[in-house]
Amino acid sequence: MNFTKLQGSGNDFIVIDNRDGKVYELLKRLELDIKDFVIALCKQHTGVGADGLILIEDPQDPKNHFKWQFFNSDGSVAEMCGNGSRCAVRFAYEKGIVGEEVRFETLAGVIKAWVKEGGKRVKVQLTSPKDYREVSLQVDGLHIEGSFINTGVPHFVAVVENLQDLNVVKLGRAIRFHKEFEPKGTNVNFIEKLSDKAIRIRTYERGVEGETLACGTGATASAIVAYMKGLVKEKPVEVHTKGGEILRIDFNEDLREVFLEGAVCRVFEGFFSEEDLLCMR
Repeated sequence: MNFTKLQGSGNDFIVIDNRDGKVYELLKRLELDIKDFVIALCKQHTGVGADGLILIEDPQDPKNHFKWQFFNSDGSVAEMCGNGSRCAVRFAYEKGIVGEEVRFETLAGVIKAWVKEGGKRVKVQLTSPKDYREVSLQVDGLHIEGSFINTGVPHFVAVVENLQDLNVVKLGRAIRFHKEFEPKGTNVNFIEKLSDKAIRIRTYERGVEGETLACGTGATASAIVAYMKGLVKEKPVEVHTKGGEILRIDFNEDLREVFLEGAVCRVFEGFFSEEDLLCMR
């Protein structure tokens, strides 16, 4: 089975064209469930290795270009992924599924996107954020003030000092599973100000269960929170990721329109056989 691995700001994804249903046919033939399939492919060292898997499928509404199925590396389903959506759009563009203006279906709603520079950059319009609130937490003996906002998936954002020295995995995991965010938990972002138009971010991602090099919806949530708190004063907000890329987040004052833009890179194209897949397990 052919696949492409792409990355946006260091967030890497395996993308498969499943419009003919071949993934489901393979799983039925091998008596595998989709979760085991995702975990096997995404696993480091024994699999392809990725933060998630994306299946491109036919849309339910013919006005849209495709539907995606998105899975975190642990096999769980996520409603939305900002950097994953940009990778999916470049893949679809290069396969001739879409042109430079795109509409595709996710569990979070229909996402619009624009292909730039022949696919090297992609801009997506995310669903309108919701559920914003200020949150005070007691975590491992620490008092942490932050903000919660859903930018397609839930995010907690905290402004910190000395971001570079922060134990993101330990603190992020404690917040991710905090009773405040039960039952599904939350993604966790730590940010610091760089200038009136830029912040730096580190993210603990739910589903990956670790720190990732970037998170598009997390960068979006963090840019919005930073602007609302007056940490930054100019838009679009530049978000400097751990992977070194800079994401540009723009939005109007009422947050009805929110845009995420950044570079997308094809890492490699590959093929795996049934034997390869069984060995990955």
